[in-house]
Amino acid sequence: MSVAESMREKLLDAATILFTNKGFNGTSVREIASKAGGNVSLISYYFGGKQGLLEALMIDYLEGYLDVLEAEVKEKNDSAFEKIMNMAEKSLHYMKDNHLRARFVLREMTLDSMLIREITSTYLMKEKHLYSIILKKGMQEGVFHKLPLSWTIMQFRGMVMMPFLHHQYVREVFQLHPQESHFISVYKKELRTWASKTLLRQKEELEKAFPLIAEIREYGAVKP
Repeated sequence: MSVAESMREKLLDAATILFTNKGFNGTSVREIASKAGGNVSLISYYFGGKQGLLEALMIDYLEGYLDVLEAEVKEKNDSAFEKIMNMAEKSLHYMKDNHLRARFVLREMTLDSMLIREITSTYLMKEKHLYSIILKKGMQEGVFHKLPLSWTIMQFRGMVMMPFLHHQYVREVFQLHPQESHFISVYKKELRTWASKTLLRQKEELEKAFPLIAEIREYGAVKP
């Protein structure tokens, strides 16, 4: 990473922390520059001002997130169920690795503003499209139940985003920490269990999703 790229990231990181703690209107460009260890003029140079910094922060995060989803959609060898689970699991890791920015961006997405409307019409519509591709594939192949597409996407996406959208709730009420690797490991398993029961149609597909089930049945420990 070049010196210029490094300073740009430092400004984005500083803005993320300050916007989260003090709000956009309560944060000055001088505070951001000071926390990043740079000159205040760099905010205008890189972003054109505080509003441009906010837009770059959100767009950079969402572009990285969509890259994760798109890469999995293009993967040729996985089944529809493994594709959608990989989309979820890699999204969780992306949010964990960028947990401060994830929390801020997801919180901002609940507000109604011109910026959020523009982001919704581009980035979130693409997210919906990518999920739709995999769900339709699974339904057409007879692997998934015939479920209402919009409701299924909302439910599935909600399960994936919840720990970081409601980070404070998860931490204070359940004493769990979504940014920790152990939480992600356990939550992925719970998410897979929920998704398999919601999406998969056939016993054989469940056994593919959970190979241990087939192994236990083979030895007669569990009656079919």
